[in-house]
Amino acid sequence: MSSYLAQEVHLARRHEEILSQRSELLQQMETYLGDKKTKKTWQTQAADAAHKRNAALLNDIEAAEKKLQERVHLHPHPNTVKLEMSPCAAEQDSTGCKVPR
Repeated sequence: MSSYLAQEVHLARRHEEILSQRSELLQQMETYLGDKKTKKTWQTQAADAAHKRNAALLNDIEAAEKKLQERVHLHPHPNTVKLEMSPCAAEQDSTGCKVPR
């Protein structure tokens, strides 16, 4: 009978050890999942911020491009004006010939 009692005490201790290990593993798992969730949240926020920065930069670039194109149409390069006025003028000027104006 004492061997049954000794086995019962041994099993009770082993059961407590297992429960303690289980509790520790559950806590580690909760910590891991919490860290993982926090990391994912941080990554999502970083990606959203990067997307907003990229969209703002793209808008700035498009605005600058539009402004430059408007400026080119308002003030064309002098050589462009010269060619539009007289397509032969540039050719004759490069050969040294004078074009009557």
